[in-house]
Amino acid sequence: MTMRQKMLDQIAAGTIPIPAFVARLSLQVVAMKWRAGAVVVNFHIPDDLCVEPNVAFGGHVSSIHDQAAGFVMYSLLEDDMMFATTRLDVKYLAVTRPGDVCAEAKLDTMNERSADVRVSLLQGGKVTSESLVTEAIRKVKK
Repeated sequence: MTMRQKMLDQIAAGTIPIPAFVARLSLQVVAMKWRAGAVVVNFHIPDDLCVEPNVAFGGHVSSIHDQAAGFVMYSLLEDDMMFATTRLDVKYLAVTRPGDVCAEAKLDTMNERSADVRVSLLQGGKVTSESLVTEAIRKVKK
């Protein structure tokens, strides 16, 4: 098990300290299940992240997509590898409201230099947005 896979287990169990940027961006995980190449992760969008009454800020929605795609990468990469998002293409299909949402993310394609992850965001069982997230993959320089 890699260091990042252990982190996923800790995140899912709620036993790891929440990084400051995660708290600041309201991206705390409520619940998560993962396997290599796929995650299902629940988040809660607070009311104060609405651009209009009962309409979640699209930038926050896209951050959830990016976070879920990152967790997929955590499930796959060896400890000597790193990744960074190079493309985040979100298609908004319906209004996302404040409250509970579920991101389902799955590896689409991967080679030694990049990976594409597909993410669907669901609320009340309805898909509100979909994305294709491209991650650059590199070996960590020593």
